[in-house]
Amino acid sequence: MKLTFKPPHVRNTVITNEQGHVLYSTSTSFSFDTRVTVVKKHVPSEFNIGKVESSEILAEIEWHTFSSSVIKYDGMDLMTSQFIPTKGILGRRRVFQGPDGQSYKWKIGPRECILMLDDTEVARHHPVNIGFKKAGHEAYLEVFSPVEHMVDLVLLTFIYVEKLRQGSQESPGTDRMHAPIEPAN
Repeated sequence: MKLTFKPPHVRNTVITNEQGHVLYSTSTSFSFDTRVTVVKKHVPSEFNIGKVESSEILAEIEWHTFSSSVIKYDGMDLMTSQFIPTKGILGRRRVFQGPDGQSYKWKIGPRECILMLDDTEVARHHPVNIGFKKAGHEAYLEVFSPVEHMVDLVLLTFIYVEKLRQGSQESPGTDRMHAPIEPAN
């Protein structure tokens, strides 16, 4: 499964499948104390590509600077320090438990994030490529069949770790904010 981000900014984007159907969208409110990213899940229109039939809030992420961020998902308020804690010497790993009871590990690299189950890659982020050395493409998340049953959770945790990865590349005190995006109804 290939989930494409247009634009590639995970906190304000529309996420489509290979056929161009809108499956998810994110929008982040601007505030001086706490920013909240709302992740919506959409039922795509069967007849109009890019249009949605209905939407529901899948999750919310409250981004905190000096305390643990909070992910509101599946009726729970999950402190990220407990739900998806840092692992490893440099803190470039985040681990969470899936609904199947298995431990999944996001490896946060300088340009992409990779989700591992034991030693097997089960999802990979492909950053935008403008096409100098090879064919260009939009940013996308490739989700492999072993985790397609929990794609909502894979996407949600990816949004969280990708924001952390992007933040580690920015100057202190900066935050890339873009206008909220809503798919066409």
